Amino acid sequence: MELKDFIAATLLQIIEGVRTAQSGTDGANVNASMSGADFGGHLINVGDFGTATRVDFEVNVSAETSGGAGAKLVVMGIGASGGASHKAGSENRISFSVPVRLPDGDTGRESRIHAERKREYDRVAESDTWGT
Repeated sequence: MELKDFIAATLLQIIEGVRTAQSGTDGANVNASMSGADFGGHLINVGDFGTATRVDFEVNVSAETSGGAGAKLVVMGIGASGGASHKAGSENRISFSVPVRLPDGDTGRESRIHAERKREYDRVAESDTWGT
């Protein structure tokens, strides 16, 4: 498998996996809105844009040339090709990261909590006024 196809498939499957989890029981808790949270680690709060994560890759690749074709990077250990054509190449390990914005979970939860707290505050403030 070419490196570009491996990266694209990996990133798309991560996003699809998050969406699948969000559609399940209690899925609203998957990547739910949490403003002001300091996630640390790989999660990044990007404000109005939601949450992003850093996807780290560490892959072994081979730069191959085949016949008259140009060179291509192939992820080692993924896929196979048959045939008797001569291939020349060298193996390398590469590491890199790709930031990915995750699909939003329950974005209304935080607003509902703030509204409930305000109602409770208003109720308490009103009862204190009547008690004096």
